[in-house]
Amino acid sequence: MPVITNSRDRLPRVATRAQALLVFAYSTGAAALAGEGAVHVQQYVTLLHVVRWIGPLFLANAAACAATIVGLAFRPMRQLAALGGIVVSVLALGGLVLSYGPGLFGWHEAGFRTSIAVAVITEVVATIALTLALAVAAARLRETVGRSTLYG
Repeated sequence: MPVITNSRDRLPRVATRAQALLVFAYSTGAAALAGEGAVHVQQYVTLLHVVRWIGPLFLANAAACAATIVGLAFRPMRQLAALGGIVVSVLALGGLVLSYGPGLFGWHEAGFRTSIAVAVITEVVATIALTLALAVAAARLRETVGRSTLYG
């Protein structure tokens, strides 16, 4: 067993609750976006590839989900990517709501298939998780700024 003789040789610092919550929220949001993108690709391939506007929008949603997941992997882009993920998911939910009502680009949704349920669940989870991540990140920033002005 190694002996710690210097303060620099200490084990890495344990994550705070806020850091752990942040990692959990970003990871959950990324996983939900992956599910959302997968559902949209699956629906494009099986059903919507022949629908003029809606099919390409499903592929655009999947591409936006993939780009957001990549953005979430890089710390400098994380908050912007989280905001983008929220926008993508909310717009997808809004499009679904419109398709059940007046229609969206001529497409009217009928029934509630399993794929729609999975899409709704992943979009809601992504929205909640990424909103939580942004809220925790903002609170941590506010705490850091408040501490530096208090002691600085």
